Amino acid sequence: MTAKQYDVVVTGAGPVGLALATELTSRGRTVCVIEQNEQIGKETRSKIADVRTMAHLRRWGLSGLMRWQSPFTTDFPRRVRYSTRLFGKDIYFFDNAFCLSPIRDDRFPERADFIPQSSIEGVLLDHLRKQPLANVKFRHRLESLQQHKDGGVAASARNLETDEVVTLEGRFLVGADGADSTVRKTLGVTMSGASSIESFTTLILRIPGLNDDLGDQQALLHFLVNPEAPCIMGPMDTNDVWFWGISAVGNKEADSETLLELVRQSIGRNYPVEVLGRDDWSAHELLAERYGGGDVFLAGDACHLHSPFGGHGVNLGIGDAVDLGWKIAGVLDGWADRTLLDSYETERKPLHQKVLETSTENANALSKQFLSSALDDDTQEGATRRSEAAEAVKQVKAPEFYPLGVVLGYRYESPVILSEKGDKPPAFSVTQYRPSTCPGSLAPHAWLPDGSSLYDHFGKGFTLLRLDQPLEDQEQDLIEAARAIGMPLTIYAPESLAVSALYRTRYALVRPDQYIAWRGESLRSPKVLLDAARGAQTAPERIISHFPWNSHQT
Repeated sequence: MTAKQYDVVVTGAGPVGLALATELTSRGRTVCVIEQNEQIGKETRSKIADVRTMAHLRRWGLSGLMRWQSPFTTDFPRRVRYSTRLFGKDIYFFDNAFCLSPIRDDRFPERADFIPQSSIEGVLLDHLRKQPLANVKFRHRLESLQQHKDGGVAASARNLETDEVVTLEGRFLVGADGADSTVRKTLGVTMSGASSIESFTTLILRIPGLNDDLGDQQALLHFLVNPEAPCIMGPMDTNDVWFWGISAVGNKEADSETLLELVRQSIGRNYPVEVLGRDDWSAHELLAERYGGGDVFLAGDACHLHSPFGGHGVNLGIGDAVDLGWKIAGVLDGWADRTLLDSYETERKPLHQKVLETSTENANALSKQFLSSALDDDTQEGATRRSEAAEAVKQVKAPEFYPLGVVLGYRYESPVILSEKGDKPPAFSVTQYRPSTCPGSLAPHAWLPDGSSLYDHFGKGFTLLRLDQPLEDQEQDLIEAARAIGMPLTIYAPESLAVSALYRTRYALVRPDQYIAWRGESLRSPKVLLDAARGAQTAPERIISHFPWNSHQT
């Protein structure tokens, strides 16, 4: 049995595993992704690619292609509607929910879009199949893994079609294999928190004519507040395919006819309804005790499970893939110290905890929480009740539909983030994003006079932004220090007074993931600066050698 060798072996060809492979191959690294299923999923729960995910796709050259996957034209209302029934009384609208409206925003280079998870996976898979450094193997199940004493991992995978067992050797292995992660179980990693905080049933339905009949009441999501069937429903496309979801009905699984009667109650008019699919699922609030061990790491649902309310699931996992991907590539390229990989858990886990908290709060405020008597009545009392419900919805649900503070505003704290005395980041808020150059923050975005995004000018490695008059001798020392350790570094000086005013510092060192590692007025200690940013501040001479398996092998 011949071992096939790669830089990284990834288990799971969902959006997280495919995103990690995309990040790694963009940095010249060989990847093998194994997936036990025969194709990408047909997942219906995730439908939002948030502004951060779209920024990653832009960096990979895939954002335009991804937008083609959205089933809705730009004139379709990007809003969330609360009403008594689909054809009932309006309660409240959240306009530009999730930053989905097709308008340019100074705060980010790409707006969010309504894109089903299966479409995200399809675009990434098609891209990887064109990359000679990538190998995606469906119908292959991880059987076991073994870590070598001198580094590296051997994974045994069974071909479920031939029953052959193949050995895949990787310098690193990443488990992106979902909630029931084999990698997590193999490592003996436990999850802490609450399981099954709420159970749901989702139906995929064909309801001819419903889209057109809604008229000016169209929305991407409809939260319906009535005593018979408090639920959520929304169009999957413009061809009369809808999803409809409700929390658990009674103490046992409801049959299809019972659910269809609830669907009819939700709509408020009589339509022919065809069931295309059903998904019974539970929301969790679980976090892994650790995110790996040795040369094996966990990402996505394999290390954090939370409610989908708020649209964070797939997007948070893709963020994991980017953070882990550039750090693994840096170690393999030889310029990063092995300890840089420790910052993956240090930086991502507190963010995951925040998302668990806010998504659980969102799940605890479903449509049924806003019920009141006479809510659907065409009377003065009904109008009063709807006004009261609107105020409650506005206050309670804003974190679910306007979570930009979580998406862009969370600040990393780790040994590879260089804060200085006096650095004071803005207070964290789920709903409010306040751009900051405080180290650990996402680099503030700006549009440049030529119409390009500031992010378009960041290199694949580190970028030193010069925002004031140059200190040429110090810059040269920094370039030479980076060259001496093989660390990728470019200098970019945007010709924009607006950018300088936004950053309010002479220099900002931007990491490959567009987060700020350091800011300051002087570059007087270039080696100390670079060693800290690459994880080598305690052992500057200890750098892993180049991984020898660079050629793609199938």
